[in-house]
Amino acid sequence: MIQALALPRPLVRMQFRSVVVWAICGIFALHFLLIVFSLAHAGPVSRSCTGAIAALASISLLARLRLLPVRERATWFWAALGMLLWAVAHVVEIFLIAPAGTAGASNLSVDASDFIYVAAIFPLLMAFSTTRELQSQRVVFFFNCAQVLLACFLTYVLLYRMALAPTVAETVMGKVYGVACVLLAVMSVMRSFTWATQEERQCFHLISIFLWTYLPIELGMDYLTQYRGLQAGTVLDLAWNIPFAVTGWKALTLPLPEFDVMERDSAGRSELQHEVSRGRLLVECLCPLLMNAGIFALAAAVMRQHMLLGIGSLLVLLVIQGAQAAVIQMNYLAGRELLLEREQALRVANETLADLALMDPLTGIANRRRFTSALEAAWRLAVREGRTISLLAMDVDFFKGVNDHHGHPYGDSCLIHIARVLGKQAQRAGDLVARVGGEEFMLLLPETDGAGVAIVAESIHRAVDELALENHASPFQRILTVSIGVVSCGQCAPGPGEASSITPRRLIEAVDKALYQAKAEGRNRTVAATMG
Repeated sequence: MIQALALPRPLVRMQFRSVVVWAICGIFALHFLLIVFSLAHAGPVSRSCTGAIAALASISLLARLRLLPVRERATWFWAALGMLLWAVAHVVEIFLIAPAGTAGASNLSVDASDFIYVAAIFPLLMAFSTTRELQSQRVVFFFNCAQVLLACFLTYVLLYRMALAPTVAETVMGKVYGVACVLLAVMSVMRSFTWATQEERQCFHLISIFLWTYLPIELGMDYLTQYRGLQAGTVLDLAWNIPFAVTGWKALTLPLPEFDVMERDSAGRSELQHEVSRGRLLVECLCPLLMNAGIFALAAAVMRQHMLLGIGSLLVLLVIQGAQAAVIQMNYLAGRELLLEREQALRVANETLADLALMDPLTGIANRRRFTSALEAAWRLAVREGRTISLLAMDVDFFKGVNDHHGHPYGDSCLIHIARVLGKQAQRAGDLVARVGGEEFMLLLPETDGAGVAIVAESIHRAVDELALENHASPFQRILTVSIGVVSCGQCAPGPGEASSITPRRLIEAVDKALYQAKAEGRNRTVAATMG
């Protein structure tokens, strides 16, 4: 979204960084030599060198911006724009002081350069008012640009379109600049302790270092110029270079963090981290209000002589804020709707996975886990209400020969047919058919007695015979047959004060024993075991 200088990334990381660092050092040294040996034009020369270093610092910030994800770029962009305006102000001041040949070390008058100096503060204010979640959206970025332009317009009107005496204009300019600097200082402290990512933290700390290095120099130079008559072109002018040189150097040398693992708000955070997160959100909400308060104060100051212009500016500010709030609300609702959709999709996926975890992938019927759970529930109901419960265990005869003679795909097809046959016998709500082994199946039949389960077993034999599935390893007309074991518990409820002796485990052991007996007696038959 935010356009920066199109610098190739390899150059930014290696060659470009070296070039910029050496350029900053070279200009710093050249500045010192020119001040010492070229006193005739010391003022313009001094400001030229400082402006060049400020421009290099801005380019360094833009170069780092190119290496970052979109959500991490906004703060660096606003900081780079502020420093670039500061460099432009120096260039403008060169043309203003060139005819005189000299000037104060700090400009205390009201001219075009002062307007640019004040305007350079607004992007820095916006840098602290920016949140990475919103600034990555193009519309919000344009709204913030509109606020900066509105603040610059009101500043221009206040300094140049008000009927003010020169001394009053200087006082007004000083107040505007002073209030903006105080806001910057307050916001830099607030944002230095509230950050979302490591990159955001590095950016806020770097801007804070720049501000707290620049502001003492600015105040000191103003004092020396006003009360000591300090002129431009002295060695003290080198102090102006320090904050920009440090900022440019650190922007190129700060490490790039791992953006996918550096999120401050992550899962498993502690209660203290929750408090820090809420504090960060509070500060992120308050900082834009400070920017709005500054614009409101400018509009109120303009309103004294330009009532309609001041009121119009306030209306524009309200429109910008209202539109921005509407966009944020729409994004919130859209995000909430998307979150609900994803939550629903996740719920469906979890339910599907839960079903798959209880389903045999080949036959599509229940697996051993689901069968065990269903048996437990049916047994508890039978014990509580004294109902009958029956189990049927079935094993495909000579199934190894099916795979050996006909192949595994054919064997899988046979198992699917057997599962369908069993499924037709499990028609009631509590009935359940499950594949519990390779060729072994179980059929749970609640409220079915011994006679009923015997009828079901006979129906299964008849249905399997009707399938007439080939099995050349079988002695029974070379067709697929099954062996079945059944068990029925007709008295699951214990007597008064007694514990039931019938358990799901005993039921399974009994039906397995009956199945093994059917196989031992020659297969293709049913053997019944009774309990209780």
